[in-house]
Amino acid sequence: MKRTKAILIGTTAVAAAAGVGLAVLPAVAADGKGSAAGSGHAGHGAAEVVTARGADAKAKAWYFAAGLNGANEVPVPGGPAVGDRDGQALQFVRVQGDRVSVAVKFRGTDKPTALHIHQGKRGTNGGVKIDFTPLLSRITYLDGWKGAVTGTVKVKDKAVLEEFVKNPNGFYANLHTARFPGGAVRAQFHRVTQGFPFAKALDNFQASVVKGRQVYECKKAPAGGWSFQQRDVTATLGGKIAHSFVAPNSGTPQWIAPDRSAVTGTLISKVDNGARNIPELVLKATRSGRASGLLARNHEILRLNTVGGVAPRGSCAKGAIAKVAYGADYVFILK
Repeated sequence: MKRTKAILIGTTAVAAAAGVGLAVLPAVAADGKGSAAGSGHAGHGAAEVVTARGADAKAKAWYFAAGLNGANEVPVPGGPAVGDRDGQALQFVRVQGDRVSVAVKFRGTDKPTALHIHQGKRGTNGGVKIDFTPLLSRITYLDGWKGAVTGTVKVKDKAVLEEFVKNPNGFYANLHTARFPGGAVRAQFHRVTQGFPFAKALDNFQASVVKGRQVYECKKAPAGGWSFQQRDVTATLGGKIAHSFVAPNSGTPQWIAPDRSAVTGTLISKVDNGARNIPELVLKATRSGRASGLLARNHEILRLNTVGGVAPRGSCAKGAIAKVAYGADYVFILK
């Protein structure tokens, strides 16, 4: 896992390097009244620790990912402390039948005291629906990470699982610690459409923007007039991965590692991340470089925790170029 140590950089560092601030999400309680219930501990989801082998082999397996950080936590006035700005975690979940498997690695936080899946949209808090806390007794340690946890629980609430599979972005991962009992790091879930070998889930890695700009050019707008539209992106990620378009105005993003392994991306889906931030994305990755190396086995990319990067509004002069700083975490899913 030495590779992962070299390439993961936290979202807080990303925002500072990009010259933009981390968005502060509004405090909204689960009951909508700003009460302590917003900490999300109400309605714990009962789960029994089991083996993944007990899953129905005929049931379809669904895969999900979340890149957790402290800035995503939602404080509640008078509620428990939330938001460890030094903390990071990368979490993967597989749902197959009534078995829910998790693989999570974390760093920059104290030892976790609880690990949950809550139901709630971005910027809101909600109750616990799936509880992985019993698995925290089996923490292992990885190079470059403070710890990792894997395991499987059985969830009896079929409706919860059906809703999670149908609308993963309406649920969030939350890792709690003694210093941040309301939640140290958090993130909404995204579906990994092509799946991956779950036994090797912790081989998937995250590389964050060290320095990045979204590049826009003033062009004629479809509805008339002139507006800034995407021309390119220029970014350096952790591990010195270069990110740009294959060619300006091509609309095809690419990532090139120092070992010359490389991939291009094709959009699968996008999720709005607020008016001040570019959307979060899921992209299919196609190898465009060496057949071996860091990115050679990459087949899906998630752009998460976006900060800034939105095109300037209003009219502009034909051909004008605007470069807007942005931050993001890119999660690379391996075959």
